[in-house]
Amino acid sequence: SAQPRRFVKKGPALPAEVAGRLVPRATDIEAAVLGALMLDQDAFNEVSDLLRPESFYEPRHQKIYEAIQQLGLAQEPVDMMTVTNRLRQNNELEDIGGAGYIASLTMNVASAAHVEFHAHIVAQKYLARELITFASKLENNAFDESNDVDDVLQEAERALFNISQKNLKKDVVQIDPVIERAVEQMQIAGRQQ
Repeated sequence: SAQPRRFVKKGPALPAEVAGRLVPRATDIEAAVLGALMLDQDAFNEVSDLLRPESFYEPRHQKIYEAIQQLGLAQEPVDMMTVTNRLRQNNELEDIGGAGYIASLTMNVASAAHVEFHAHIVAQKYLARELITFASKLENNAFDESNDVDDVLQEAERALFNISQKNLKKDVVQIDPVIERAVEQMQIAGRQQ
């Protein structure tokens, strides 16, 4: 049987419209998240397991988040100056609109108080785009009569499972504090006996 095409996302982001409908995105919230990340040093830790550069719809926001991610993972300060410098090192500063755009991101955010809530919105929009891409490729493979339908179904199941696993990571990470608290309570109880 013919090998079905893979459902792996390749190439540019989805166009602004698919089948006459706007693709899910929230570029204003993306900008707020990026601004908040540069205002509050602890904000990156709150969203790092929820967001990836590709979570952002706007290509320049992807590049800015990638710079923030590089700084955060290296445990370097994340602020307007360090992000600007990292983008300059990556030869991407002009691609994103220059230092002025970075400054505008921080000026339009009052605080980082709701950064996790906003990051969740960005992640949900990304998941919706991933599902649209998946569904489109599934439809194309199903219409292609050279593909074996059982192979298409197996590949679709695998691709959908991968999408769900990639986007469930946050929930798995959050259980650690619960386990730590339970272990502490068991240790306390053990000492009291």
